[in-house]
Amino acid sequence: MFNRVWKQRSQVLIVVVLLAVLASPMVLATKGIKWEKSIEKGMAEAKKTGKPIFMDFYTDW
Repeated sequence: MFNRVWKQRSQVLIVVVLLAVLASPMVLATKGIKWEKSIEKGMAEAKKTGKPIFMDFYTDW
């Protein structure tokens, strides 16, 4: 009896902890990504801050 109750409670606790861990980045991420539409502005900002550049190309030929 005690073993079964402990097993159920531990499973619930594991699920709650996993949900909290998975949801925490969404809660803590208050600042979004600042996208630049101009390559010149993006390159200047990258040189100033020392951060890398991510370029995304798309076409629908």
